[in-house]
Amino acid sequence: MAKLISIDELKEGMELELPVKNKFGQILLSANLKLEEKHKLIFKMWGIDNFYIKDTGASDEKNQYSEEQIIQAKNSLEKRMGWTPKNMIERDLYEMGLQGILEKYY
Repeated sequence: MAKLISIDELKEGMELELPVKNKFGQILLSANLKLEEKHKLIFKMWGIDNFYIKDTGASDEKNQYSEEQIIQAKNSLEKRMGWTPKNMIERDLYEMGLQGILEKYY
């Protein structure tokens, strides 16, 4: 199960559920990578504020989604948006929309 977290919540040893991509779709960090503090710098350089980690704890069920659910939600959101986020505010709006779809339908 995946959990969406912000860069401020990153803790060393967390494991990425999905690859982290830049705004051009290029993979910056691969799925299953164990995160280190130095990865914050990479995220900040590329303006990445949120990403999905593997949820290892028994946390709130609402925040846990399968990879398939996340992909379906992203596809649905991208069809609705008609534009690609180009700055931090637009990426935040994208993430809020994605989280809203996940909570509503999954």
